[in-house]
Amino acid sequence: MFLNRELSWIEFNRRVLNEAKRIELPLLERLKFLAITASNFDEFFMVRVASLRRAMRSGNLPYGPTRERPSEQLEEILKRYVDFVSEQYTIHDEIIERLHDHGIRILNLNEVTQAQKQELESFFENELFNVLAPVKVESKRPFPFTAGLRLNLAFLLQSLEQATESSAKVDQAAIDSSTVSDEAKNEDLKLAILEIPSYLPRFYEINSFGKTRNFIRMEDLILLFSERLFEGYKILKHLSFRLTRDADIPVDEEKEEDFVEAMNKILMNRRHSHRVRLEINSPPQADDLIERLIQELEIDRRVVFHIPGPLSLRDYFWLATQDFSPELCFESWEPVLTIPDTQNLWDLIREKDVLIFPPYHSFSPVVRLLQEAANDPNVLSIRMTLYRTGGDSPIVQALVRAAENGKQVLVLVELKARFDEEQNLGWAQTLEKVGCIVIYGVANLKVHAKAMLIVRREEDGIRRYVHLGTGNYHVKTSRLYTDLGIFSSRNEYTYEVAQFFNSITGYSVVQLSHYIIMAPHHLKKKLLSLIEWQTNQAKAGIPSRIRAKMNALADEDIIKALYRAAEAGVKIELNVRGICMLNPGYVPNAHIHIISIIDRFLEHARIFFFESGERQEVFLASADWMYRNLERRVELMFSVIQEDHRQTILHILDVIFSDNVNSHLLNTKGEWERLHPQGQKPVRAQWVFHEEAEMWKKRQNEKRDEDLGVRRKS
Repeated sequence: MFLNRELSWIEFNRRVLNEAKRIELPLLERLKFLAITASNFDEFFMVRVASLRRAMRSGNLPYGPTRERPSEQLEEILKRYVDFVSEQYTIHDEIIERLHDHGIRILNLNEVTQAQKQELESFFENELFNVLAPVKVESKRPFPFTAGLRLNLAFLLQSLEQATESSAKVDQAAIDSSTVSDEAKNEDLKLAILEIPSYLPRFYEINSFGKTRNFIRMEDLILLFSERLFEGYKILKHLSFRLTRDADIPVDEEKEEDFVEAMNKILMNRRHSHRVRLEINSPPQADDLIERLIQELEIDRRVVFHIPGPLSLRDYFWLATQDFSPELCFESWEPVLTIPDTQNLWDLIREKDVLIFPPYHSFSPVVRLLQEAANDPNVLSIRMTLYRTGGDSPIVQALVRAAENGKQVLVLVELKARFDEEQNLGWAQTLEKVGCIVIYGVANLKVHAKAMLIVRREEDGIRRYVHLGTGNYHVKTSRLYTDLGIFSSRNEYTYEVAQFFNSITGYSVVQLSHYIIMAPHHLKKKLLSLIEWQTNQAKAGIPSRIRAKMNALADEDIIKALYRAAEAGVKIELNVRGICMLNPGYVPNAHIHIISIIDRFLEHARIFFFESGERQEVFLASADWMYRNLERRVELMFSVIQEDHRQTILHILDVIFSDNVNSHLLNTKGEWERLHPQGQKPVRAQWVFHEEAEMWKKRQNEKRDEDLGVRRKS
């Protein structure tokens, strides 16, 4: 009935990896896709694999919709991961080789010239030697602390004095025609590790002449001169390694009185948590060093992986974003500014709702609205949610400015946003210092909703303005993720958004709203009732259809409801970017069409459309159809009221389901297969949306020229 959640996630990453394989794509874009798969698997091991291993330690009982034992799932995951890594490095080697043809060279140790070595030696002596801190490993002491996801070097050492003695023994043994035992060979060998500081660049650029740009990986640069770190010792063998640690450590919100202090404890505990993966890259004949490292780390051999290339492919994302030849990257797509900077935002939003579609549309109106609100003497208060905001956030800066200007600013900062906890703690403290009211999340739930409410005094009285969206208030990701957001001053939204904030910051009872539906109280019930309505309509002979776009589909109750709808004849079309546990082949002869689009932007918007007869309902949401979103998070789904926006969103769905270039179909066997035009007109959804945004800008420019009576040379 259900596809396995973890294996579905791996198959999503295989679709991403397939983009890295496409030789028709620019090389640096392929390198980005490769880096993304590596980064994704880092998180997968830190969270999902760590969770499975905890479940194994707790009894290894079957759980989840598929009722599989954690050990069974882990065995299949590790098997697929080994194959995945092999494919990653085959692609890596091919891309690096082709980059060489374009004048971008990643030098190996044996490729460094004498002149280059002299330059690197100067850098090592003047910069690296002072910050590198090798640590000895002693048998009767705990293994030195090793942080997760940090690149380390391990060295097997022998003192020069013993090396001389050993050499003499070997020579004498040869004279006596006897063999030297392994014990004698390994006698008094020392183990040392060296963590490469995270602030050092992974790739160091060597001064280049001509059109070629030469880089060397930091670990190789260090190895060139590593004997200078161990005066009096000879390096017999070396390897690089990288640990991954459990990052899925929950906070006990029932026992912890000080939530901020509890989160700080979690961050500290994460640094010393269980080891869930060890990656090793070693030269040939280093088996004894590998064995010693495994024993010292006391790590399960099932999660030790021998990597056939440089570790941490995620670091290649930096290289892929450097300023190289334009032909190596996608054509630049600048977001279109649909609301000119000269246009009065308050007047515009008061007149009608405004829909933006980043990254095709600029996210800057969201930032500008906050910045203007911060400085506007008529603005009385600002309330908003913050899940992920990024570093040096103009959103946070605007909120700080608002508080400094005497506005009442209430910010709900989610401290449990995984891997952003430390940054969010910092932002929360910054906001508190300037007088903002900071709410540190909601007990036992994550606040994942995206909402902003601004209260302003105007000539005709108090007016409220809202922004509701599907994505985070994060300027950087707004250029990489596809999302939708609506500005509005209509009472249908503003009243219910105010009720939403009251319910999560005060004692107001969560009401069942008409236009804004909140999880975990009402959203799942609403979705199930909408699906049930479609099911009953189809049973009555009324044509019914469900179209939905989301990041993941993994809620057992929702999937069962969709199966019932499909059996009744409801036409179901789903665009699921990542995890999908619904099996299209489970209901024979049903119309269940599931696609996944992988392209230059990360598909992130959540859109839900329900149609039966002449009745149509369109929703946008912050939530995916997953148990955690619907029952363990504070989320919002909101109805799209304005008719032209409804039609725009339906057009977006039409284009998405027409994609036959970057779309993959989940077939009735539960396998993903890439779609091809096959005689049809090629449709690449993201290209269509970009072209439409450019055409809109062109029409606006032409209209402006006409209004100004601009004369052009004929």
